[in-house]
Amino acid sequence: MKKARIAAIAAAAGIAFAVPFLVSAQGAPGGDGPGMRDGGFRHVHARHGGFGEGGMTGGAFLRGLDLTEAQRDKIFAVRHASEPAMREQGKILRATRVELSKLALSNDYDETKARALTDRSAQAMSTMAQLRTRAMNEIFRVLTPEQQAKVIERQARWEQRGPRGFR
Repeated sequence: MKKARIAAIAAAAGIAFAVPFLVSAQGAPGGDGPGMRDGGFRHVHARHGGFGEGGMTGGAFLRGLDLTEAQRDKIFAVRHASEPAMREQGKILRATRVELSKLALSNDYDETKARALTDRSAQAMSTMAQLRTRAMNEIFRVLTPEQQAKVIERQARWEQRGPRGFR
């Protein structure tokens, strides 16, 4: 039961983590490449999988919404508030991956230690997915009803297309 739950959390977090990279790789129509969205509004952490325009809490669903300066300021505040917790979880995730790699190539492999590391990694991914979801919702609530409708319509079209690259 516990293994299945951890596997489900890890899979969901992995998908949540991969989507922004897939979306940002497409680039912005009329933009200057990844990170240049919504009239040039940019956040430098996008290329690191953070909360930038190409990250989960930004680019894909804010593109083309003609945000006001007040909305941009509120969105920036949401991203800025979430960044320390995301960074901390990212550190944990990277550290556990390094430890797992070392353990895999060690003569002293220990199943208990491997399980503890994978549990810690899954928990970090789960926390990151929760932080992203919360931040996305806070940003969504900053939008006008018309902007929200456009985002919902765009999401429905994206879901209809189905998975790309897995055909």
